[in-house]
Amino acid sequence: MVFSDDDAGKRYLKKYTFRPLRFSSETYLLLLCFQIYCDGPILKAVQDAHLYPDSKHFVDMPLKYDPVTTLKDFGDFGEKWKNKTLLQKFVDEHFDPPGFELMEWYPEDWIAFPSSFLKIENYHLRRWALHLHRIWRDLCRRIKEDVRRHQELYSLLYVPHPFIIPGGRFREFYYWDSFWIVKGLLFSEMYETAKGIVRNLAYMVDNHGFVPNGGRVYYLVRSQPPLLAPMVYECYLATGDLDFVQEILPMLEKEYNFWMLQRAQTLHDEERGVNISFFQYRASMKTPRPESYREDLELAKDLHSMAEKELMWSNIASAAETGWDFSTRWFAQSGPEMHDMKSIRTWSIVPVDLNAFICINARIMASFYEII
Repeated sequence: MVFSDDDAGKRYLKKYTFRPLRFSSETYLLLLCFQIYCDGPILKAVQDAHLYPDSKHFVDMPLKYDPVTTLKDFGDFGEKWKNKTLLQKFVDEHFDPPGFELMEWYPEDWIAFPSSFLKIENYHLRRWALHLHRIWRDLCRRIKEDVRRHQELYSLLYVPHPFIIPGGRFREFYYWDSFWIVKGLLFSEMYETAKGIVRNLAYMVDNHGFVPNGGRVYYLVRSQPPLLAPMVYECYLATGDLDFVQEILPMLEKEYNFWMLQRAQTLHDEERGVNISFFQYRASMKTPRPESYREDLELAKDLHSMAEKELMWSNIASAAETGWDFSTRWFAQSGPEMHDMKSIRTWSIVPVDLNAFICINARIMASFYEII
């Protein structure tokens, strides 16, 4: 499907993103990506055909041609997509393999024996720690410049600085993974790499209004635990770099406003006559997650109405937003579906830890404003 007018495009994009819409060239590029990677006939055909064992494989594949051409070619393909061999041929002709858009990168601030590691007295622990330290070199990546110039060809979201990937099937950055990565990098005395990762997340806030779950267009439907402010705080404690704090602080406030506007709920306490504000993980998603498309379809197959399926998919996306995907914490705690994922009810839970994160973010920003 290709939209011929701005209004249709806005409606489609609003289905997936939280940012107040300005129908700019950037928004249009994201819209084109969404039609390939988040919804639409190609995604459905490929995932239904089980072309790849992992649902994530296809949605990580870069395009060889622009989305409009690709969608037109698929439309011209007609009913031939029902033939699995021909469909595979179409994908091979129009998409590159996953990872094509990334470069391995050697972090310039990596040194073999950081002083902090040499202070570990136990020989076996020190040897183990240094082994972990060497892995930074294996997991560091940088995005090719072509992604910045042609974002419409990639599900990978461009960021300007090198970053650390989790590894395996995960070839992009992830939000709350980055918190633990930054803490490790700081212990490894890789201060510039750590600050680069924080700058990447701030770049996301500047461009999208919040930090998405991870560095893919299909993650723009949800965030993860808001730990950007604590990352900046950790960097400040390690380096004393106030200029860095001042650089990132406006993005901390912008992200805080996202959580205030998009994730805050209000409950009226009739007994005390006051309104109580609290925060929830509450991603609104009316389709299966593209990276787990078949799994989400399978989970909802026994539900009778589309409204029930959409509610389940929103609860699944919200559980993914927590970073605890998928803990039984989000499932029914009693009854016949106890601890069954089909009972997922993330929207009904007020997580204490999320509300604590919001509180510490406010305190960190307040302390930063006092010292700059």
